[in-house]
Amino acid sequence: MTKQTMRAEVAARVKNLSPTYCREADAAICRCVTQSQPYQQAKTVFCYVGTEREIDTMALLRAILRDGKVLAVPLCLPEKGRMEARRITGLGDLVSGRFGILAPKLECPKIAPEELELAIVPCCTGNATGQRLGYGGGYYDRYLPQTKCPTMLLCRHQLERSDIPVDGHDVQLDYFVTERGVVHCKVEE
Repeated sequence: MTKQTMRAEVAARVKNLSPTYCREADAAICRCVTQSQPYQQAKTVFCYVGTEREIDTMALLRAILRDGKVLAVPLCLPEKGRMEARRITGLGDLVSGRFGILAPKLECPKIAPEELELAIVPCCTGNATGQRLGYGGGYYDRYLPQTKCPTMLLCRHQLERSDIPVDGHDVQLDYFVTERGVVHCKVEE
């Protein structure tokens, strides 16, 4: 199966998920993240703002701020497939950005990739081996290799796929989080 075909298949599955399941799964996923060791140890957390088809991360963003951590949110740059982390100090720092996704205001300070201590990543689908199928823009596959921190992939269990097509440039993630819990994907070398 091609990535494009799988994206279309998963998008159709997303439309068939019940709103109750999505709400409950998203809340459980956010709890799993905040109770995890990587989250507990991180002082600076990079986390996306979920769109309608992704995990609703608003509760997680609030928790990061409430827990006194530095919160960095992606800002998509005009250059194709490029993004950077910007610090926000409250949800009021978010405005409609590229693709209609909430993003930090331009005046929010930039945080260097090497300063991040945990990166929380969205997906179309993923699995417990750390494989991720994104939405085709390549933003995270370009950005994550610049970081030195653990990476955490959020995915509803009902969208998990074991047969994800992988290319050489696709980044494998360290942790896979569903409403069922956190799985450590990589063995330390």
